[in-house]
Amino acid sequence: MNFKHILTFFILSSFIIVSCNKGRHEEFGRDLAKAFKSKKYKDFDTTAYNEVFKAEFKKIKPQLHDPIWISKIYKEEDKGLTLLGGFLINGGLDKLQESLLNSRFHGLNPDYFHADKITDLLNQVKTKKFKKVEDSYPLLAQLELYSADGLINYAGILKYGAVNPKTVLSRYYVSVKRPAIIEAKQALDQIDLVKFLESIQPKNGYYQRLMNLLINDDKSENTAKLSTEDREKVYLSLERLRWPIQEYKGKYLLVNIPEYKLRLIEDNTTNLQMKVCVGKVGGHETPILSGMIDRMQVNPVWNIPESIASTEILGALQKDPYYLEAKNMVAYKNGELIEASNVDWSNVNISEYSFKQNPGADNSLGQIKFIFHNPYAIYLHDTPAKAMFKQDMRAVSHGCVRVEKPMDLAAFLLNDKAKSDRILKETETVIKGQKVDARWVMVKDKIPVFISYYTAWTDDDGNLISSKDVYGYDKLLSPKFKPFMASL
Repeated sequence: MNFKHILTFFILSSFIIVSCNKGRHEEFGRDLAKAFKSKKYKDFDTTAYNEVFKAEFKKIKPQLHDPIWISKIYKEEDKGLTLLGGFLINGGLDKLQESLLNSRFHGLNPDYFHADKITDLLNQVKTKKFKKVEDSYPLLAQLELYSADGLINYAGILKYGAVNPKTVLSRYYVSVKRPAIIEAKQALDQIDLVKFLESIQPKNGYYQRLMNLLINDDKSENTAKLSTEDREKVYLSLERLRWPIQEYKGKYLLVNIPEYKLRLIEDNTTNLQMKVCVGKVGGHETPILSGMIDRMQVNPVWNIPESIASTEILGALQKDPYYLEAKNMVAYKNGELIEASNVDWSNVNISEYSFKQNPGADNSLGQIKFIFHNPYAIYLHDTPAKAMFKQDMRAVSHGCVRVEKPMDLAAFLLNDKAKSDRILKETETVIKGQKVDARWVMVKDKIPVFISYYTAWTDDDGNLISSKDVYGYDKLLSPKFKPFMASL
């Protein structure tokens, strides 16, 4: 992994601490002696320490995750105390050590961040009575290097995740580009490591609820322990939530594919939830994506995709030339409306034809569809096949998301009773068999929609919702995440 950019802000700030406090290292030994009650520290020699630091770096370099970036940080002389000089005595490194140990509540393995080594080194530096100050140099150098490497990787993983989602499934919509190196002008004259560690903690409310499940599970008095399977699901959901997506906040829709649920959420509270049907396994999986719902079509026209036309529609027409008429569908050749029953469908180039299903009670999109821009032409829509919502396994569509309560969803999006009542009246008219033209309705305030994949989720009270890995995405992610994963 390459997290070299992650702590540029932190590194630049740390360097400024050193440059703005040139006399600090000369007093470093006296400060240690006073803080840790070890007189030998008074004889601390920065020049001699720097030579030991270089030797220790060569020795432990294979154990570091970012040795190239670490070497750049410490390339200049007198940088071997960048972290120690600023944060050893004031407790900043203690906070780092605590954060790294608690990384298990993020579903991460503390060993990956050298947490136990840092704990041991901190203890020795604080309590060991050295016969001579030179004996402390290797320990201090190791503490500096392991802390820097641990911090860089810890911050990087919390900000971007441990695994590049594009290596798990290429059609994940999340951006995996790392930001450009932060400009020096953004560096501060001084940095507070404690505040920095707090600032990089994920703020997502669902992330925090999943973390709480792990924290509560760790308590000895808790007898209702998570199963190994559910614990791994929580770990993988936390990892997915770390991937750089637009933050879940304000008013939005969240479709969770494995759960077959759509939630209408505002200010971290679920106003309404409903069942959904998603794409079936075997080439019609609903993609993971996001967008802004900006319109809906009442009594919609279904522009039948080529993939369905070339298989299902063509096959049905070859058996029954009046199939389209029975299904309220029409055919076009090169953009011109044709009489389907006059075509020999057993001998055609299907790519020359297109098909539509007109508005009606039997329209495959039901009485309303909800549109948001995305590269897959995926949308949310009503369906006449209501019985599917009674099934437990609802991966049955061609990729779009069928919603159980379309009128409730429309009301949520419009937030306008008069407009919602008009839509309801129009759809009821069609159900009665009367002809009504399709009509577009714009959403005044666009609302984000997220189609996501979490096998572990929580309700508003923080209770675990565990779902089956319907698309097998956990099986794809788990081996890639395993090197970073906390124990099960």
